[in-house]
Amino acid sequence: MKTGKILLLLGLATALVAVWFIYRPEPAGITVRYLNQETDPAIVNVQRGWVDSYTAKYPDVRLVMESAPNINQRIATFVQSGAPLDVVHADGGSAAMLALSGLLLPIDEVVESLGGRNKFLPGRLLVHDDRVYAINQAATAPVLHYRKDLFAKAGLEPPDTWEELLASARILHSPDVAGIALPGGENRATTIYSGIFLWQNCGDFFNADLEVTLDNERTHEALRFYAELLRYAPPDAGSWAFTEPIESFWAGRAGMVLFWNGLDLTMRQNPALIENIGVVPVPKGRMRVTEQGGRYLCVFASSENPEYSKKWIEHIFELDQAIQLSEIQPMMYPPATEEALERLRQSSAPAIQTYGDILFNVVYPSAEFAYNQIFNGGGIDPETCSMRKTGNLNPFVNILWNSNLFARAVQRVAYENWDPQRAAAEAHEALAKQVEVSRAGLSRTNP
Repeated sequence: MKTGKILLLLGLATALVAVWFIYRPEPAGITVRYLNQETDPAIVNVQRGWVDSYTAKYPDVRLVMESAPNINQRIATFVQSGAPLDVVHADGGSAAMLALSGLLLPIDEVVESLGGRNKFLPGRLLVHDDRVYAINQAATAPVLHYRKDLFAKAGLEPPDTWEELLASARILHSPDVAGIALPGGENRATTIYSGIFLWQNCGDFFNADLEVTLDNERTHEALRFYAELLRYAPPDAGSWAFTEPIESFWAGRAGMVLFWNGLDLTMRQNPALIENIGVVPVPKGRMRVTEQGGRYLCVFASSENPEYSKKWIEHIFELDQAIQLSEIQPMMYPPATEEALERLRQSSAPAIQTYGDILFNVVYPSAEFAYNQIFNGGGIDPETCSMRKTGNLNPFVNILWNSNLFARAVQRVAYENWDPQRAAAEAHEALAKQVEVSRAGLSRTNP
């Protein structure tokens, strides 16, 4: 019996060894991990195609694309654990902070291989100390979408000033259709939306020294005006963030909406409405300015394969790949280079054919007065009411966005009847304290 058992165990061991040789894992080789915050199935499908073409070009590289909708949390987890990171699809505030903290590698060679800095359109390159640390893949700017039929019925022209915008919202507003769809919740969306009106009033969140500058008359007026606009938004706007305004618009519940990629989303959800949508620049206050958003591709200094990580970013921005996103969502993913812009003009993609004139005559030209507060901190000049290129990389924008302090000030004025001066002073004091804590931490990181 003992001999039989021994033979049986030997047989099992032999079988396991055979199975191991057949299914043994391949050597790890070169792996590039891409943390990507995109979850849209159509975009993800395009990206999978990029992975296939990249690995065909570099067969020794394994490209792992990982969806990370909560991108900042995922980055923090990697950094705190000391785990290596390769390529990340970061928001602008995070990219700025990471660059200033020395956690990113410069990618100047990528930019040079794509034609050099002069070939990129404005707001696409995150530069610090004359080194490029990230490329903006989605340099979008909000524009005003409006319902042509409602404007025609009311005898209105598209608004071009604050006064005209407020008047249009008031005239269009009814129990069935709100005059304008805006967020009023205590969140990042409300901070960004209301911030546009602050800039248009020649105010800013920070000055050129990156000090908080909210307790002033420019801020008070902007808060008052945004609160007035919210009177003509749907009644539940006080809890809204990014998605609700555009959903309200394409569902026919609002006559106007400020949004980045409104036509892209409406094309999917309610394509019959597209022909009834007009698009104009964001109406101006004391000056005309809109916000420039983005998703930034960068390489971490901890990458174990920096060469192939940089090649992945280069691959994404090569013309054949880059144009694919623009053809699917041209408002969300506008071209990054002059070459890509010219190629898009010739595209036969359905979205380009459907609203190409709006893209090339309104949306893309809006970049001329789009303010990127991350690249040019304190770039709104309150004296001349103009934008200036300060070159100050602002690492505190994420604090502004994530603290919701300015959004809370909006709510104080719009829904709690606070005086704008009191609300602005509260936001200024609280934000300044948080910025100083972050500034001290950044100084310790880079003494």
